[in-house]
Amino acid sequence: MVAWLWKVLMGVGLFALTHAAFSAAQHRSHARLTEKKYEPLPADIVLQTLLAFALTCYGVVHTAGDFRDRDATSELKDMTFDTLRNRPSFYVFHRSGYRLFQRPDSTHSSNLSASSSDLPLKF
Repeated sequence: MVAWLWKVLMGVGLFALTHAAFSAAQHRSHARLTEKKYEPLPADIVLQTLLAFALTCYGVVHTAGDFRDRDATSELKDMTFDTLRNRPSFYVFHRSGYRLFQRPDSTHSSNLSASSSDLPLKF
């Protein structure tokens, strides 16, 4: 079917769910005003709720598109061994001691030569 049809189906289902909720609230309000102890919801409201829920779920599932496989091998079969072990989040470009050996006049540039004796240590 056409993609817009699933969205319309989902919208109709959501509208019907909203209408069923409003009808249930009106029924409860009417039951309180007439001081009835407990009266269950009428069958038409229950039926409308169930059908609207099913219609909305059906529209959502088809609007979402194709599902991916749960099996990881379908996604990993095209990757090489080098890209499997690649973790860019662990790349570290600034080491923990890079600010220790900076010149006093340069605050943003780092000088990593630890053998220079004329550089004071900053703490």
